[in-house]
Amino acid sequence: MGIFDFIKGNKKAKSERTEKPSPEQKLFSEKATEIIIPTFEQFGFKKHRIEIGKYSSIMIYRKENQYLKISSTTYPTDYPYCYNIIFGDGDSEDVFEYDWNSVALWRFKREIEQNSTASEYKFPTKNGVEPSLKNANTELQKYGLTFLNGEMDLFYKIRKEQNQNREPYKIHSPDENGKYQTLFEPKSVEQKKKYS
Repeated sequence: MGIFDFIKGNKKAKSERTEKPSPEQKLFSEKATEIIIPTFEQFGFKKHRIEIGKYSSIMIYRKENQYLKISSTTYPTDYPYCYNIIFGDGDSEDVFEYDWNSVALWRFKREIEQNSTASEYKFPTKNGVEPSLKNANTELQKYGLTFLNGEMDLFYKIRKEQNQNREPYKIHSPDENGKYQTLFEPKSVEQKKKYS
């Protein structure tokens, strides 16, 4: 079953928007559906939203307040191209919420294997899609097992460490004299306090 048949099969998902996907994003999403999504479902996560576009794809699965997201980018300005498996808590649709209240799988790997240099997964070329996603799925089950089982302590620990090292978003705007001032965006200040 292709990703597009899969999307049509579940009318309960909140949003299913697909623009003309690039062959790379289409192949990536189809293989992610075959290789990683069964692991999401095995742990009780259900399809919430899928978007496949020319330069990116997002697949979000939810279980109560938790969510898992596969996110990829091949935007020309995002080179080197990559993808992530992301663990989140709360609202997966609000940018302020998911940006401050989510953690990538590679951070779990670094926490568990102290000497690891893990980072985003390199977006795979045609022949490397299946091996890359199989490796990501193995790492999901190895390093993300606590989250998959609904145990949130490690997630909260990593999230706190991640957010303590971040600054709130900055807004650059001119004052009444035309001089630019830099201020912290209030909502992100609030989120930093909440999740650090």
